[in-house]
Amino acid sequence: MRNRLGMGAAASALAVLLSFAGTAGAQGSKMAVDAGTLKRMGVFLSNFTEVGFWDIASVGSVAREDLVRFGIQHNYINNFKSRIAKSNGTHGDPPFDLAIAGKWVAESVKKYFDLELEHGSVLESDPPYYYDGERYHLYGADGEAIYHARVKEAFNLSAGSIRMTGELYNADGNDDTTYPFEAVAKPHKFGGRDTWAIISLRTKTD
Repeated sequence: MRNRLGMGAAASALAVLLSFAGTAGAQGSKMAVDAGTLKRMGVFLSNFTEVGFWDIASVGSVAREDLVRFGIQHNYINNFKSRIAKSNGTHGDPPFDLAIAGKWVAESVKKYFDLELEHGSVLESDPPYYYDGERYHLYGADGEAIYHARVKEAFNLSAGSIRMTGELYNADGNDDTTYPFEAVAKPHKFGGRDTWAIISLRTKTD
């Protein structure tokens, strides 16, 4: 299916649909988690699926360009008023109309992937992003359907990682179709709070 970030060919290494029968590692032991924890897990995974990251073969396979896309689009959706500003109109043809500080993009990548971001422009894509050494410049655009994750079960795996299973659903309620997924994440502390960092995510769309 079309990726909300418009990754196209650049995402071929990232958007790999894998069969659930080949889940890496053991299935793990089922966790006894309350509704609140399942909801928090769903919110965590929704940060990926709402920007089109439905399939991540492994965190190590995510290209730098895709990390930039994630960091920008995550903030565009969730922190527009506080982090998205007007561009200076000197980059792009036509000029980019919006901008975001690179530190916020890097922060989001660290928070959700536990990776350090190597900054740089991402121009050979739709949409493109220009990095001027301090800020990323972008075009404002909306309209793609947003899908969120609903976690139904969680399992303990080796080395403390967690397997989560559930379904993706249209956040606007305009489509009743759901897509089963499974994700693996590791415990991660960010900003003094306990959370998770993604390891892999697989969504079945057919």
